Amino acid sequence: MEESKDTVLYEDYKFLTANDLQQLNATHLIGTPMLKAYMHGYFIEMRAYQKLLSVADPFAFERFRKEQINQKLNSLREKRI
Repeated sequence: MEESKDTVLYEDYKFLTANDLQQLNATHLIGTPMLKAYMHGYFIEMRAYQKLLSVADPFAFERFRKEQINQKLNSLREKRI
């Protein structure tokens, strides 16, 4: 059998469309070295993307944590009945 090795060209990059950049309030980065234009969107480094995401929505982690706690509590309630 033949082993296939899939190589990902942009492993540490995130692909964003123009709409994604608008949601992150990062349209000012178009044309800078931070974004690499590709087809109908842009590639941005993952670290920079995560920083933009945390600035755009600073309470996302707290919401995620609360949702996880609620899901766990609901699953415990279902088992109890």
